Amino acid sequence: MTRHFSLLVVDRPETLLRVTGLCLRRRADVLQLHYGRSRHPGWARLDLELAVDERHGRGLAERLSALVEVRDLAELQHHGNRLSPTYTG
Repeated sequence: MTRHFSLLVVDRPETLLRVTGLCLRRRADVLQLHYGRSRHPGWARLDLELAVDERHGRGLAERLSALVEVRDLAELQHHGNRLSPTYTG
């Protein structure tokens, strides 16, 4: 199963390590990753595309949003050939 997430995170070097470490522990393969500073100082936007089986993917959005470095999380759902946000945290 492929899942898409868009996160607003603290713009610090260890943030990327914490998020990808959680993905590793949940056995989610990172297919795509985009990290860029946001217009708000101290924050960045992190977009992830993950491949994860259903068993390990359960609770993934909740675990990501529970990280201290994550301020907001939206799971993007496919609608036709475009992605639309479903806010979870």
